[in-house]
Amino acid sequence: MSLAAPAPNFVRAAIHGTVWRYLAFFSGKLMLFFSTVILARLLTKDDFGVVGFAVTTIGFLDFMSDLGIAPALIYHPEDNNASITAFWLGLLISIGLFAITWIGAPLVGLFFNDPRAVPVTQIMAFTYPIGALGNIHQTILQKKLAFGRNFIPDVLQSIAKGMGSILLAFLGYGAWSLIGGQLSGAIIGTIGFWIVTRWRPSFTFDLKIARSLLGYGIKIVGVDLTGILLVNIDYLLVGRYLGAVNLGIYILAFRMPDLLILQFARILSGVIFPIYTRMRDVPGSLRKGFLMTTRYISLVTVPVGVGLALVARPFVLAIFTDKWSDAIPVVRAISIYAVFLSFAYNAGSVYKAGGRPEVLTWLGIARLIIVLPALFWATTVSNSIVAVGWVQAFVAFLAGILNLYVAGRLLNISSLNIFQALWPALQSALFLAGAVVITLFLLDNYATWVQLIFASFFGGVFYVGALWFFQREVVNSALLQARFALSRT
Repeated sequence: MSLAAPAPNFVRAAIHGTVWRYLAFFSGKLMLFFSTVILARLLTKDDFGVVGFAVTTIGFLDFMSDLGIAPALIYHPEDNNASITAFWLGLLISIGLFAITWIGAPLVGLFFNDPRAVPVTQIMAFTYPIGALGNIHQTILQKKLAFGRNFIPDVLQSIAKGMGSILLAFLGYGAWSLIGGQLSGAIIGTIGFWIVTRWRPSFTFDLKIARSLLGYGIKIVGVDLTGILLVNIDYLLVGRYLGAVNLGIYILAFRMPDLLILQFARILSGVIFPIYTRMRDVPGSLRKGFLMTTRYISLVTVPVGVGLALVARPFVLAIFTDKWSDAIPVVRAISIYAVFLSFAYNAGSVYKAGGRPEVLTWLGIARLIIVLPALFWATTVSNSIVAVGWVQAFVAFLAGILNLYVAGRLLNISSLNIFQALWPALQSALFLAGAVVITLFLLDNYATWVQLIFASFFGGVFYVGALWFFQREVVNSALLQARFALSRT
């Protein structure tokens, strides 16, 4: 079927927004990548694991950080009083959550059987009120599709986080260097959003608006709760049953697929959600937009995930040294997990834009029912972070199929149409895989950095070549739409 653009202005907004968010993403994440490489050499697996206790706990409680107020503000009609009310409501909630986390931190130490988890969790809790001071400013920019103005605060946050962590690590602060970097990034990012956003909150509060925001936001809380559980349950179980060292290895292995694949899907989802809310009133537009976005997401996430899984060994050894060799099989599994999960983000934007965020909650619960006992087995019976990774990959495969199927039913799209949207990426990825496997076989006796460079190069060449040979219409369509959007930015 045709995947013609649903409306030129929507395509322009989507590409424009994605380009700006991705510029910020890669500028900042490039810094994060280099800082991770340096920190992996300066710090121990145990350091990463101890901080993982705090990061997991803070992430686990993050679903309550604003009770869904930010997406509710995007969904809510344009109203300055709503923005002001959302700001103060979010700040009050974050302060309360900070207090609860500080007081309850000893329970974190008991859960992980490690008293070192208590102070790092208490200090990390400061990120709640710090982040709340800039959340609504960021949301206002997102609602107005002013994605370019996010660039400076996003990049500054990543630079401050990376440089702060590296500086403290050189000074010998161990695990605390990672905590210091997190706080530095949060503070600088919030200051940046206040600088680039002219909006300022006044000292007013509308109870009626607050109830309206919370009415929609509570639905998002259900989505966020299941999402947070799904994102952090593996960290919780690995940390509790396999210890800080294994958690440190797992966190590092997770970081690269998350950085290269899932962050892309999250960025595009953040751009698409407010656009989908505008498209829903244009007949047929949301349906075409979903298919188009699914196609373009897969064109990025599928080759990156397959490629990273295949070059995991030379990648880890060349970048992080053989100290982290235990992470290699985990990187392979999590790369595949990230590909399947990336498909769910686009579907989630459809549910939220259509006023049906509870669908995400039910799908998340279904995934939890499957993954929780499987992860418990992997950590307590198999006692292996590799088993944890492949359990995640298998469940993500099921979740990706289910999310696409449900979104198709809601938008009256057949499974065949969805598969046709995915096929260009899947077909071309087969050629990429063949090229990478053959290259690694031929260069088996060479240095790992040589294997990594040549395997990545030939994999990319064969992927693009296959797309051009078999799916030239898709390539031309993508180039034309990108040229149209970017020429008018």
